[in-house]
Amino acid sequence: MFTMYYPRLVRLAVQMTGDRDEARDIVADVMETAWRKRKGIDRDGQGAWLFACVRNACINSIRRTQGRNVSLDRLAAVADNAGDGRGEGHEQLLQRVEAVAGEITEPTRSIVRMCYYEHNTYRQTAERLGISPETVKKHIQKALRLLRERVKREEE
Repeated sequence: MFTMYYPRLVRLAVQMTGDRDEARDIVADVMETAWRKRKGIDRDGQGAWLFACVRNACINSIRRTQGRNVSLDRLAAVADNAGDGRGEGHEQLLQRVEAVAGEITEPTRSIVRMCYYEHNTYRQTAERLGISPETVKKHIQKALRLLRERVKREEE
């Protein structure tokens, strides 16, 4: 598992964090966790599990490094575009995504803020707003789709 996934996981982590040493530390921590949980990880899904763990660990690292005011909209865009091979600088991408995030209409904007800025789960957000968790999920998907479409249009 290590030899098969390590190089690709490090590449993903470097693209997300922009720091090779931090990326290696993140992947090493995930591999250690995988080793401890190896009996409970499905062999067919181990790759997806590893990539999800590295992605989440990178997002947590970025949050810690840049502080609580970091927009998770921006982090989601970085995560969604990581590994696409463009080699675009993170700062440039983050600036573009931040501009697009300001165009999201209500109530989607509020739902994104509650989930990403306030770190509420879909269920917690739904309870606060009196809507279903599925509705919250659809608003999040809508926001991320709009962000991806706008960034893609700007690239063309």
